[in-house]
Amino acid sequence: MDMSVAETTPPPLQPPSPPAVIASLEAVEIELELGRREIGEDQYESTVRETVEAFGGVLLFQMRIERDGVGHWVAAIALESAEGREIAIVDLPCNGESASVIPASESDLPIARIAAAYASLADCWSTAA
Repeated sequence: MDMSVAETTPPPLQPPSPPAVIASLEAVEIELELGRREIGEDQYESTVRETVEAFGGVLLFQMRIERDGVGHWVAAIALESAEGREIAIVDLPCNGESASVIPASESDLPIARIAAAYASLADCWSTAA
């Protein structure tokens, strides 16, 4: 039985599809920086604000929530990059687990849905001022 080359050569592999959303370098650096710090209850807002501003971002708002019986400090932040503005959510569990910074579009936290709208509203305030 004679097999032709076309029948024995596997099709070329295709590269994997890129993820739908890629966190910016600034978001990753913020997550790493927050992971290195010991943050007390009364220091959360100032620590997140200082860290975000050090990487060129803005703290939009923050709050404490309960999720699955664990307290979390969460914040909406805006980061500017060459690709445009990225709205991200900082999630810092109060039980000592590590912080996460993910794009708002990928977050399942309720504040993620209002973060982009709030950023647009803040833009209007600065334009009117």
